[in-house]
Amino acid sequence: MADAPDIMAVCRPHVGLWRGRYRHFDTDGVLVDDHASEIINAFPESGPYAYVQTSRFLWDDGRAEEHVFPGVLRENRLHWSTERLNGTAFTTADAPHALFLRFARVDLPGIAILEMIELDEAQGIRMRSWQWRRDGVPFRRTLVDERRISR
Repeated sequence: MADAPDIMAVCRPHVGLWRGRYRHFDTDGVLVDDHASEIINAFPESGPYAYVQTSRFLWDDGRAEEHVFPGVLRENRLHWSTERLNGTAFTTADAPHALFLRFARVDLPGIAILEMIELDEAQGIRMRSWQWRRDGVPFRRTLVDERRISR
């Protein structure tokens, strides 16, 4: 079996500011939430973190949230441990240009998420999908479509 691609080589093309929409659906396909997003992916040249993501979520009713996720690099994986989530990002030889994240929501006990991210660098777009489980049972799916605004 081939080795997984270097995670930082796969992550670095995601650098910059991305704007998009998160659309959350229940298992019957009913839209349960829809909001705008601004995601900033940064790769600090020094310090303890190999990657820092800042996520801003903006709802049409005026609500807003911002979360920062600093990640450390260990054994070809990025690892996060914050007040909101614990998890890892990884790559696989079977999908050498895709990123996968597996994380648990610390603020929502029993919630685990698997995310897949694909990037079309030439067009400056990202496609993301999340599979949500509550105590092991699927209950939500999220689709995120994003466009790069700046590097």
